[in-house]
Amino acid sequence: MITAASAMPATVTVLPSGTQLPTNSSGVSGTGQTLNESDFLQLLTAQLEHQDPLDPLTGSEFASELAEFSTATGVQNLETSLGGQAAVGLVGHNVAVSGNSLVLGQNGTTTTTGSFNLAGAAKNVSVTITNAAGQPVANLSLGAMAAGNQSFSWNGAGSNGSTLPPGTYSFSVSAVGNTGAAVSATPYAVVPVTGVALGGQNGPMLDLGGGLAPVPVSAVQQVF
Repeated sequence: MITAASAMPATVTVLPSGTQLPTNSSGVSGTGQTLNESDFLQLLTAQLEHQDPLDPLTGSEFASELAEFSTATGVQNLETSLGGQAAVGLVGHNVAVSGNSLVLGQNGTTTTTGSFNLAGAAKNVSVTITNAAGQPVANLSLGAMAAGNQSFSWNGAGSNGSTLPPGTYSFSVSAVGNTGAAVSATPYAVVPVTGVALGGQNGPMLDLGGGLAPVPVSAVQQVF
């Protein structure tokens, strides 16, 4: 998409009162909205209809407007193409997205990875893992950690030392800062990217393992 300012010429024709201008999906036009191809052609047609007959738009000016819009559209298409290539490159990788699930035994592995973001530095961080019934089955002590994105691995060992069966578990993070106050922690599920759907209105969508719904590339917090 391009902004109205990028597609309009330096010399703007003043349209008569009541001229219908394109609006966005909610019916509101104004500064900050964007134009698609149909909107641009509607504005250009209105400009030609109401231009000053004593000072009409010259052929070079008309061609310049079309060239500006064509260039902006080409850049948009290039960005979309590059975004799709980047998304395809994530297939086969694990990514951290919103959620708190841990999938044990995924792809035949005996360990699983979780991720989280700490709002501040913490002197002690612990992870509690629960089963599908919400019962705590394991606890991990991660010690001191810096602020920002962090990750941990779990080998499926329960609190009693037994090896827990493959399946989907959940985790929560508790963190305490140097002053003894709690530090906020946002959990992320780490799951594999199994495919990419291109051409959607929201850009490329990543198909995820672990039973999670597809997400846009912008939802990825980390790549493993």
